[in-house]
Amino acid sequence: MKIKLISTIIAGILLAGCGSDSDDTGTDKNKKPTTVLAFDGAINGMVATYLCDGDQTGTTEAKTDGYGKVTIFSDTFADKPESCSVLFSVPKDGIAVDMSNGKDMSKVSYSIPKGLIKNGQKDIAGTPFTTLIDKTMKETGDTDITTAKNSVFTSLGLDSSLTSDQKDELLANPQQALAKLDKTIAQDIVAKTVVLSDVLVSQKDDETVTVADIAAVTETIAKDIIDKNPAYPKASEGSNDIIIIDVSDELTDKDNFDQAAGGEVPPVIGDITTKPPTKPETELPDPEDPPVEPTPPTPGTGGGDGGATD
Repeated sequence: MKIKLISTIIAGILLAGCGSDSDDTGTDKNKKPTTVLAFDGAINGMVATYLCDGDQTGTTEAKTDGYGKVTIFSDTFADKPESCSVLFSVPKDGIAVDMSNGKDMSKVSYSIPKGLIKNGQKDIAGTPFTTLIDKTMKETGDTDITTAKNSVFTSLGLDSSLTSDQKDELLANPQQALAKLDKTIAQDIVAKTVVLSDVLVSQKDDETVTVADIAAVTETIAKDIIDKNPAYPKASEGSNDIIIIDVSDELTDKDNFDQAAGGEVPPVIGDITTKPPTKPETELPDPEDPPVEPTPPTPGTGGGDGGATD
């Protein structure tokens, strides 16, 4: 069953699909612009750092706007994106917010591995899924993007649910991809996206944790969320309340993480998924007036091209 762009499944996630991009104030605007997106729902308040072959690198002065977007000004990134990786992060002492539910995302970082962005690709997104692909490549030492991509979708229980084209679209333009999917599949992906983001935050300082365990924890908790909240991400059918799931702190406890990796929901997390916090849609942040101002208060000198010479 195909679904329309309805809030029942995607909630505020579609915010990332509209609006203007954050310009990189102080950047050399003579260089080619490329818009990139930080997405869980759309995340406001992150900067994007790119690294291309030949040590061409830079970090945006602007932060992602209320639609999760920021612009990189770089000829190298625009012309040869397949040679570049991207890291989305929150500046020191900064904050970031998921615009789809108001969740604090200040500890989040997302990455796009080199080779995932194709030459001529219109949409570029950093998400929990692209980050897990990056981690897979680093863990295995295999630089083949297709192998890593298929491995991640398989480990998350999504390989048989999506075609190759649907996988590519989900990685590049999540909101557009979700809008075209069967309702149940879209709901599963939304839940796994949210949980995977929390798992990545909880394990960001542990270099020994495996991708397999990260995926297993994600599957265990995402299934529990949907089992207990069948209208997720809404609180109930017809409700205007959005469920907010945050289990990142609980998963820093090794016992909780290991239990979830083994397929059992830890009691402390089960309590959260049984009665999760909610927020009325009317109280969600306005993407046109986001919590974090995207543009710097004064012009900088480095700009989105980081002083690199293309």
